[in-house]
Amino acid sequence: MSTMTKTSTSSSESPYKKKGTPAGAPINPINGTTPAEKSEAERLFDKIGTGAYYAVKRPSTERVDRQLRKLISEANKKGDFIINDGSGYFRAGDEDREELEHYVRAELHRAKEIRDKAIAMSLGYNRRYPKWQSQY
Repeated sequence: MSTMTKTSTSSSESPYKKKGTPAGAPINPINGTTPAEKSEAERLFDKIGTGAYYAVKRPSTERVDRQLRKLISEANKKGDFIINDGSGYFRAGDEDREELEHYVRAELHRAKEIRDKAIAMSLGYNRRYPKWQSQY
């Protein structure tokens, strides 16, 4: 996880910059990426092909990886079917039906586990602090 450090800058620049960011590289204040990192993630996204043979490996740079995962998530929310079976990211083709079904089952299970945990936490909090009732 990157940390922010205070740097001396002119009054028009942000006084903070991520460690390991090239000097002078503008940083997106929302996700902490530089234009070069975003561009690299987009380049990798464009290389994702159909079938495990055309899998694109996860990048080693944390911020590029995060941007790539964001692009994949957005595409999947629009009906794409990019999965990662451990060999890298690829679009499931005809021969990848089992991998896609496994991926979807795993995502649905994960979503259920997160939902169940959040509900249990909310109920536990409501029992402990009854005057602050949660909506769940």
